Order: sequence, then structure tokens, then C-alpha cells
Amino acid sequence: MRYLLVAISAICFLIAHANIIKDKESGIMEVQYIKTSVSDTLKWDTYSDPMTLRIGETSAMFYPTKKMWADSLLRNNFELHEKLYREANPIGKPAVNPIGGLESEFLFRNVTEGETMVYDRIAGDGYSYSEPTEAPKWEIKQETKEILGYQCQLATCDFRGRQWNVWFTPEIPVKEGPWKLFGLPGLVLEASDSKNHYTYIATGISTQNIGPVGIRLYVRHEPYKMKSRQKFLQEIYNQHIKGKFVASMSALHGNGSQSMSSQSQYDSQETDYPHE
Repeated sequence: MRYLLVAISAICFLIAHANIIKDKESGIMEVQYIKTSVSDTLKWDTYSDPMTLRIGETSAMFYPTKKMWADSLLRNNFELHEKLYREANPIGKPAVNPIGGLESEFLFRNVTEGETMVYDRIAGDGYSYSEPTEAPKWEIKQETKEILGYQCQLATCDFRGRQWNVWFTPEIPVKEGPWKLFGLPGLVLEASDSKNHYTYIATGISTQNIGPVGIRLYVRHEPYKMKSRQKFLQEIYNQHIKGKFVASMSALHGNGSQSMSSQSQYDSQETDYPHE
């Protein structure tokens, strides 16, 4: 009976699932990073997840490595996904160990067409927006240091509400970097904002067996398309930063006494949007 229920669940899942796969070109390089985010600036709680930057001739994609793997596994091998999930989250205990990690933002940058598409999950639903691709305005400094055996140079910028310090290497002359931190005369290997709320540190570079670059989302439903980046960030602010989603889930599970002031205090990487 148990295996029958799993099989039925798998069939229903596959019918409902709608992948969004729009490959643009072959990849020529992949860079692995560790992204560390401060989830509570009062207690200075942090979490880290691996991220992948896949680069093509005219485009790039930046995605959470574990999330992409888990979503693909869920789509292609439902039973194995459920097995690994149950091993990490035994029945009868709180489900606190997502096998896909905590990071969920995907970014797809089309350089030649000048468009960037961003996807994320907010309060359990998928949201996306597209915007004209905008490279930060960089100021290159004289300071240097070595990262992964490459000689790197410091560059700074003020970008959408935060000041960023990055280290790029002209020894790899591709104008790419993690997230939206690109446009320098070399690959960005390390980045952090001035408050150290968000950091990216490269851990490895590969040029062999690179997959295609494009939009690759293993999702159940088409995401809600937001009219603007500011609307997208406002939704994150309302649901996660102000804690409306967390508060509603707490109430649903009988913990409605949790006050809003006890929720995590942080902000998105981009802070140039209307705050209530």
C-alpha cells in the first residue's frame, strides 16, 4: 500500500509539474561560490549555501547549486527525492533540513539582448521579474591579493542601496561575477557588501563538461510575473522581512503568540525600493 501511494503521488506530481527550460547557448566556464547571508542582523545569525555561476559567450546564469539539484531530482526521480528528504527529516519531527538548501534565487543574464530575469520563491510561491541588464559603475583600486592562485584587484561600487567591495582577476578576462556583480575586466572571485550582510567567495573554477546556459527552472507552476523589480522586492519585504508569512505559519501551527518584533531583522541585497 505504501509503495502504491508513493507511485500515485509521483504520477500526480509529474502531471502537475511544468519545467521552464530555455537553453540559449553552450557553457564555457563554471565558477563555484559559497554565499553567506545574514538572516538576523540583531543576533547576527547567518546561513551559507553553494552557488554556481555558469558562463556562456553571450549570457550567464547564477543559481543555488543544491536547489537546482534537488528540484531536478524531484522532477526526474521522485522516489529518490522522497527517500533523501525523509532521511534528512524523519516523520514525526519538524521538517527543518531542506535537501535543496535555503537559497532559492535564480538569475539569468542575457548580455546581447540586454535583459536579466530573476526567479525566487516567496512564501511558498514562485515569482519572477525581468529588467534591463545594468552593470554596476565600478571604481578600480590599487589593492591586490591572491585568490585560488589568481592575482586579484579590488574594485568598489554603490549599487542599488549597498556599497560593494569585490576582488576580480584580469588573468581570467571574462566580465562576469556572482549575482549582478559583473562588468569588470576580469572574473569576480570574491565580493561583500560594506556591512558584510552578503558575501560571495569562489571555491573552484571548471572549464570541462559545462552544461548549457539559459533559463532552467524545475517548477510546479509558472511563476507569478511581477511588473517590476521594486514590486518583487516589496513582496519579499512584506512576506519575509516583516514576517507576515512566518507569523501566519506560526498561527497555523498553534504558535500565534510569536510577536512581529521577534522576527528576523534583515534586508534584501537591493534596498532601493519602497519600505513601509
